[in-house]
Amino acid sequence: MTLDEYFKELDPEIQVSMKLQNQSGEVLYERNSQRVVPSASVIKIPILISFFSAKDQKYLKLKTKYILLPKDIVAGSGDLQFEIPFTKYSYLFIAQKMIAVSDNTATNILIEKLGMETIQQEIDEWKLKNTNLRRKMMDFKAVMAGIQNTTSAEDMNSILLKLLNKQVLSDKSGKQALEILLGCEDRTTIPRNIPLNIPIAHKTGTLDYIRGDAGIIFSKNILVLSVFVENFESHEQAETIIGKIGELSYLNFGI
Repeated sequence: MTLDEYFKELDPEIQVSMKLQNQSGEVLYERNSQRVVPSASVIKIPILISFFSAKDQKYLKLKTKYILLPKDIVAGSGDLQFEIPFTKYSYLFIAQKMIAVSDNTATNILIEKLGMETIQQEIDEWKLKNTNLRRKMMDFKAVMAGIQNTTSAEDMNSILLKLLNKQVLSDKSGKQALEILLGCEDRTTIPRNIPLNIPIAHKTGTLDYIRGDAGIIFSKNILVLSVFVENFESHEQAETIIGKIGELSYLNFGI
């Protein structure tokens, strides 16, 4: 089955935006790729790259310890919210948690350390025109005021291609960032139907009304894929859709 055939089968009410490219940047398939969507936790990809950029600029050291404070703790996904306050963690550990289990407390610690304006400045320098970091994770006051983090499939593919092709970080930092993305534990979306022996460096995102995933599929032909689904009936339905898009991308272009 081709991606065109699959999309003809989908309920037209379901909104899918996606972009699929190879390592050289050739567009293999796209659909509404410039649609601006709430980023959910997919925004943690540019935060991670900004984190390693700060390391490259010697603004921080990965082994430096941070003391977890009660004011840092927020709910939602992640383990750090359940840890004992005043425990020390390295910044590297915090970055790993941000991606592996989408830890919101870890993410907010890094946003505070790096500075939201600094992260956004780098996002702008990377020419991600639809990506905006406007609030921390679980900031419901900001959400109620209509302040939302945004991105697009095109932007996420763009930054992942830059990471893959060593255009944003030093070789060592780029490798470390990819290793962390390879450790994402959520396999319900892009990796869903792809063989377990195919490494996938990615980060998922979930809100009540959007499910997304953006990543690099290290198949025989390396693929960069970002998908966002809206207007779904359930998260399970959205995950099934993203999983099928991942599978068809792999089968049609990866092997």
